[in-house]
Amino acid sequence: MDTLTVAAVAFKLRPVRGTGEYFAHLTDLIQRAYDGESDVVVLPELHVLELLSLVPDLPEHKVAPYLAQFADELEEWLKRISNSSDLVIVGGSHIRKEEEALYNVGILCRPGRAPLRYVKNNLTRYEREMWNLTPGRGLALADGLGVTVCYDSEFPAAALALGEAGAWVQATPAWTETVRGFRRVRNGLLARAVETQSYMVHASLVGDFGRAPVPASYGSSAIIAPSVEPFPEDPILEETALGEEGVALALLDRALVDEARSRGEVSNWDDRARGDWTVATPPADEVSS
Repeated sequence: MDTLTVAAVAFKLRPVRGTGEYFAHLTDLIQRAYDGESDVVVLPELHVLELLSLVPDLPEHKVAPYLAQFADELEEWLKRISNSSDLVIVGGSHIRKEEEALYNVGILCRPGRAPLRYVKNNLTRYEREMWNLTPGRGLALADGLGVTVCYDSEFPAAALALGEAGAWVQATPAWTETVRGFRRVRNGLLARAVETQSYMVHASLVGDFGRAPVPASYGSSAIIAPSVEPFPEDPILEETALGEEGVALALLDRALVDEARSRGEVSNWDDRARGDWTVATPPADEVSS
C-alpha cells in the first residue's frame, strides 16, 4: 500500500484479576485503532507485564520465565484479531522460551498470512543481568513496514538495514522507565527518521506497579516524520499525552517519502554513511606543548 493510517498505542498498565481482563484491555485499545480506520496498529514493548499483577510477590529474577508461559496464547490471540479485523498488528513484545533460552520477541501479524517473528537484538543491562535474556539476530520487514524493539532503535545500523531492504515505515515498540530512557528512544527515532528519510512509529508502555520490575515508567506514543520537505516543520505528526493511555493516529504517504528522498533540500538517505570515513589522529610521538 502507498498510504497507511497507522495507530501508535500507549498501553497503561493496570491491575488485572486474570488473563481475560488483560486480553480485554488489549481489545479495547485495538478497537480504538479500528474505529479510527487504521490499517496498522503498533503495540508497545512488554505489555504482557500487566500479568505480573496476578503474582505480586514474584521475585525479579523469576519474572521472565513466568511471563514466557503466556507466549503461545498471546501470539494466537494476536493472529486471530488481525485476521478478524483485517488489521496489520505489530504485536509489541513478550517473553518467549525457545529450548533453554529466553528472548524478548514479538510478531508482526498480517491478515490471512503467516506472521513474522522479530527479536530484540540489543539488550539492556537489566535484561541481560536480571532476566538472563538472550539477544536475537536479524530484523522483520513486510510490505514496507519494519520493526525494531526499543533499545535497538538507538543504533543507526538496524534502521539503515531496514531502509535498504525497502522499509518506508519503521515501528518501535518501547518501554522506558525514566525521562532519560524515553528521551534516548525518542531522540534516536527522530534521528533515524532524518537518516532514513522515512516515518517512525514510537509505541510506549506507560503506568507502573510501584515495585520492581515496573517501579515507574515515562513516555508517550507518537508518529514521526523526517525533518525535511515536503513534511511538516514539526516532525511529531501525532502524539498521545505523556504517561497516559491513548492512541495516536496519522495518515502516512509513501509518495512523500519518495519526494523527500529525491527532491528534499538535503539528501540524508543518498548521503548515508557507507564506511568510507577517514579519521585523523595525532601522531604517536606527539609532544604536548
